[in-house]
Amino acid sequence: MTLPSAAAAADGGVRSVTRAFDLLRAFDAEHKVRSLRELVEFTGLPKSTVVRLLSTLSNPGIITSPSESTYSIGPAFLRWVKLAEAMWEVGAEARQVMTALRDECGETVNIYIRQDLHRICVAQVEGTTTVRSVVRVGEPYPMTGGAAARVLLGGCPDTVLDALSEQDARVDAKDLRTGAASTREAGFAITHGDRELGASAVAAPITAADGRLLAALSMSGPTSRFTADRVTQYVDAVTKAARQISAVGLGTVEAFL
Repeated sequence: MTLPSAAAAADGGVRSVTRAFDLLRAFDAEHKVRSLRELVEFTGLPKSTVVRLLSTLSNPGIITSPSESTYSIGPAFLRWVKLAEAMWEVGAEARQVMTALRDECGETVNIYIRQDLHRICVAQVEGTTTVRSVVRVGEPYPMTGGAAARVLLGGCPDTVLDALSEQDARVDAKDLRTGAASTREAGFAITHGDRELGASAVAAPITAADGRLLAALSMSGPTSRFTADRVTQYVDAVTKAARQISAVGLGTVEAFL
């Protein structure tokens, strides 16, 4: 019997894991339960592959089947949810600063960190107005759009900027370097419609005691409310809040940055 090479086995393993995560991404707050047909359409995988994945993930309770033809996230995830909350919880003092910033300006406040080629929101305090900007905590977002992304790019090595350029042909590594340097010099970033039409944001860096960039504090909302006068006020408020969080620390999450 001829065994597969180590490289081939590794590639196969990675592909299977990637497909499993693609399947899990089909479930969210709006889609707690999915049918087999929906999962096939969402993943773009053959029906037979989806059925095998569902069977594999059902054994340890990662996927459960509420009925004969529907599927949902299983109870096994509860242990990882609690673990993730314990490891990535933003500290009470930092959250108090976020809440005070929200109360002062009325807009949604978020903290983003960089994970590889994405930025992820680890904390959110929603704005007080009916029309407001809200993102999903824990959801990966592109590093090539938005004020928080521009701040985080300021702490990226050239290898990350090159990888982002390779990932998206519309993105030039040289432009990313120029933008990152400009944001570092200014100490904040402002964007209008950069990630999403009609949405604006102001962001500033959260740093460690040694000056290392840890995260980005962002305040976002409808562009109609981000007028020139308000943006000036928002920049002052966000940069002040970012300095305060830098001073008190991010809590448990800081240990993993």
